[in-house]
Amino acid sequence: MQTEDNEDAFGHALLDFSSGHCSYEMIETSDGKIDVTSISYYFKNYDQWPLMEQKAIEYAKGIIVDAGAGAGRHSLYLRKKGYQVFPFDISPGAVSVMKKRGLDNASIMSLEEFDMSFDTLLLLGNNFGLLRSYKKAPIYLRKLYEKSSDHAMIIGETTDPVSTRFASNDSGLEAGDLTIRVVYKEYKTPWFEYMLASKEKLEMLVKDTGWRVKKFIEMDGVDVYCFLLEKEK
Repeated sequence: MQTEDNEDAFGHALLDFSSGHCSYEMIETSDGKIDVTSISYYFKNYDQWPLMEQKAIEYAKGIIVDAGAGAGRHSLYLRKKGYQVFPFDISPGAVSVMKKRGLDNASIMSLEEFDMSFDTLLLLGNNFGLLRSYKKAPIYLRKLYEKSSDHAMIIGETTDPVSTRFASNDSGLEAGDLTIRVVYKEYKTPWFEYMLASKEKLEMLVKDTGWRVKKFIEMDGVDVYCFLLEKEK
């Protein structure tokens, strides 16, 4: 499954930025909240990353899969360190950018289609949200448990929604359980499920999935945090 061109807002924003143009990413929620950020975030080098992200990625090991890889910044860093990395993204534009940056094995794929064994799965850049919703996340986690090696790890990142502008919504969903789309110029993605999770909610989501939280990696005064999941013994 891949995003149609007229729906590839994220990909076109990445392509424009990689060609030297200013571009942005506009996130719109189903209840009307809008957040606009520069697309330059996806092209930052390691020394420009938040300290918690730098610390988190150092736990990567073995065969590494980078889900929702965007412009490939995590994969590029790990490849330079000698790791075997497999990046994928649902956006054709994103995959095109990754290939231009030297990640020739980047593939167009969704997390639903992902089917390979791994030692490390990267869900950095708030990509724990790719597990869609509080209801679906445990299902994804159980499937990832079955696909992974005996000593596999998930390195993820998410945001505590309680102190953000997404703390409440008018959709009837629990805070952090969102329906969003990405908009750039005339391009709009379809609406899709996306979630943010507090540390307490994360602990609840991984319960009885075969995974457990090994470590939280945080920064003072920041709602975003990284975490490590490992298989239960």
